[in-house]
Amino acid sequence: MQTVLTCAEMRAADKYTIETLGVPSQALMERAGEAIADETEKLLRETGGRSVLAVCGGGNNGGDGWCAARLLAERGFETAVFSLSEAPSPDCAAQRSLYAGRILSKFPDEKFDVIIDAIFGTGFRSAPTERFAAAIARINASGSKVVSADIPSGLNGDCGTFVSCVKADVTVAVGELKGGLLLADGADVCGKVVRKDIGIRLPAAPSAGLCGADDFSRLFPARKKNTNKGTFGKAVILAGSVSYSGAPFLSAAAALKCGCGYVQLAVPAEIFPHCIGKLPEAILTEFPSEGGRIRFDEEALQSLMQGANSVAIGMGCGVSRALYDALAFLLSEFRGTLVIDADALNSLSEYGVDILREKSCRVILTPHPKEFSRLCGKPLDEVLKNGAASAKEFAAEYGVAVLLKGHTSVVTNGRFSIFNAEGTPALAKGGSGDVLSGIIASLAARGIGTMDSAACGAYLLGKAGNFAAEEAENEYSVTASDVIAKLPRAVSFIARASSEAQK
Repeated sequence: MQTVLTCAEMRAADKYTIETLGVPSQALMERAGEAIADETEKLLRETGGRSVLAVCGGGNNGGDGWCAARLLAERGFETAVFSLSEAPSPDCAAQRSLYAGRILSKFPDEKFDVIIDAIFGTGFRSAPTERFAAAIARINASGSKVVSADIPSGLNGDCGTFVSCVKADVTVAVGELKGGLLLADGADVCGKVVRKDIGIRLPAAPSAGLCGADDFSRLFPARKKNTNKGTFGKAVILAGSVSYSGAPFLSAAAALKCGCGYVQLAVPAEIFPHCIGKLPEAILTEFPSEGGRIRFDEEALQSLMQGANSVAIGMGCGVSRALYDALAFLLSEFRGTLVIDADALNSLSEYGVDILREKSCRVILTPHPKEFSRLCGKPLDEVLKNGAASAKEFAAEYGVAVLLKGHTSVVTNGRFSIFNAEGTPALAKGGSGDVLSGIIASLAARGIGTMDSAACGAYLLGKAGNFAAEEAENEYSVTASDVIAKLPRAVSFIARASSEAQK
């Protein structure tokens, strides 16, 4: 798992490396400059370019840019530097003094093959002032390839928001990845992200990581021959209503593809007759209902819980007090893993989240930003800007795992967060969340913990979505059923990661 740091953690790591480990700050800046120069040279050679403009601010990010410009000049490339600061930091000034090439006092009209963006680093938080905003606009309008030093200038390094921001083709993440490169609009402005280790070391364990297939390969080992369906657990899907009769099938079908021993699908009595035979691999159960929605029935819930290792609830159910009461009963009486999605989340918001505090089961919440806004009582704009931090805070307060969905999903238990960037805009379509809940329920039914179930579930959905978009040859035509059809391939991709890592 790749480490992902907050800006504060990155500053602490810099300080620890310099002050405790005794690595000179100029040595780190030389390494950072070399890493940026290397990636710039790659881009130049790919495009047949020769000329480079470094646009440098006055902080240490600017120092990295000065260093890169000097190294590229030494390698025979044509370089120039546009300096935006007359009062550079000591380390930046030291690098400026070593540069012997052209120094420009204004943004040039001439075209450069590559521009190095070294204006702001991860410490930048506000809107750029007029001079800096003008430089950012000129970079974006230049038509040149752009390499950003550590982070595109103007981007918030923690949450990925900005007022004015460089749009990079390549971002050289110095030391470790920062959350802002993955979240919100960060992924749309950073281009290809290349992480470069320059010897910065962490004073403490990181609080977040970016997952990949190899992080989950252990969850899909080769199966022993002497097994049966009970070996792999039972997942229950309690979902659906007259208004949303497709959601239960999407969840149950996804669960069946992800390894649990068997799936029990419980739907309201009104739609039960129409569901018979549509998913023959699932155990179909008629659940007591009223008005086309499930009603609270202790006996029926007790029956569903028998032998269940996981229960996923809420998909297509409609918001109701009855659903909330069923949720409260499961929280109190169930001993497995409870996956709370969709209208179960909205019912929590409507009737009270405090029932999460007293529970007998493990809990995974799977909200999208609007659902999470209602859950935590924060404006949607704030969730969109600071969702990772808000999810972590909520998970810690209620003792649950939260999977906050997005183009980069965040899974957190309040102590550690896992970022999942695997996926495609093709998943921005109704039904994707139902598929995700079924995947997670299937993984949890096999006894996999909440963080692994949620994070692996998000990764599997994203990978299957990518495969479906690849087959469709576009990101518009993919349906949730297409994604389910690609889950076996996604599982195989993860399972192969283990054998390839051992080679």
